[in-house]
Amino acid sequence: MIVTTCFVIGPIGNRFAPVGDPARQIYEDSLQVFEDVIQAACQRVGIEPIRADQIAVAGEITEQVFRHIYEDEIVIADVSGGNPNVMYELGLRHTTGKLTIQIGEFGQLPFDVNTIRTIQFSRSPRGIIDARVELERALQAGMLEGQDQLTAARIWNNLRDAPADSILVNIASESQVDLLDAEDGPGLLDMLGSIEESMTAMQDSATSIAEAIQVIGMATEVASAEMQDATRANASNVTRLSLISKYASEIGRPSEKLESSAADFGDRMESINGGVTAMLSMIESSSEENLPEGSEEFLEQLISLAESSREGMEGLNSFGTAAEGLGSLSRQLRGPGKRISNAVESMRRAMAQVDQWETAARTLQAKF
Repeated sequence: MIVTTCFVIGPIGNRFAPVGDPARQIYEDSLQVFEDVIQAACQRVGIEPIRADQIAVAGEITEQVFRHIYEDEIVIADVSGGNPNVMYELGLRHTTGKLTIQIGEFGQLPFDVNTIRTIQFSRSPRGIIDARVELERALQAGMLEGQDQLTAARIWNNLRDAPADSILVNIASESQVDLLDAEDGPGLLDMLGSIEESMTAMQDSATSIAEAIQVIGMATEVASAEMQDATRANASNVTRLSLISKYASEIGRPSEKLESSAADFGDRMESINGGVTAMLSMIESSSEENLPEGSEEFLEQLISLAESSREGMEGLNSFGTAAEGLGSLSRQLRGPGKRISNAVESMRRAMAQVDQWETAARTLQAKF
């Protein structure tokens, strides 16, 4: 993918406001992030970023901004403080499915997007450098591998593009729908029982994922505090490596549990996908008076599974970006970091399908 420019969404403020005025402070803060983090990272990978207040083409600024949001191959969004205009523009961008990278000052992320992978930074000299390096790495990976479409955008686009006569157009196939009618295939109760058993196991996996995340999170907080103390005390590299070794040991088993639980969740999702799709299609084609036995409970189970799994993903997403950089600190952290990254990817793939199940289930509930 050849990219020469990318658009930067962020708070603008007012550079002509008096010194000390909040609008002036917003301008100076956002300009620092743009120049020291975004522009510096972009230039290192051959990209020229542009902000709304730098658009030189004559015409209506609002129209040009929206064109950049829709057309540019890359958008970087500074979500610090949750500026309403930024959030509106970011929401529009997410519907395109194109590469979008979020950054934000630590402690100032709006709740609405704090579950989406975001490069967090502090305004210390070291924090600015770390953010620039992490953004550079994210740009390189995104340009090479692209970006998974976010759940909201995927559901929005699926519903927008689906024919009006079928909510299952994107998840059903003729062979899956015929599963119940196959001579040697499972009966209705057999299929419902198998699906129920697997969904219970998937919820157990989601619980295990949440537990592992909690353990890793607590260990990370302690390790971060210890490393900060070591930095303030000008501790030797030997001391720092000792702290890292301790941290790697503490997150080793939890990261293994996280990876295996996420893999189990994905495997079970794949094993019942055909049956779930067949059941959804059967319910959709039935009248209210002739719904298959257990339909209401089945739809409730799908929705419950999606909700509980999403809660686990909220915590897992926050580890995604951090895990990618663990290996650069010490080789002792490469194993745990890789396992955490594997868990994130496994759950993302699985949740894409689970989200489609939930969308279909909610639509059918509303229908009946």
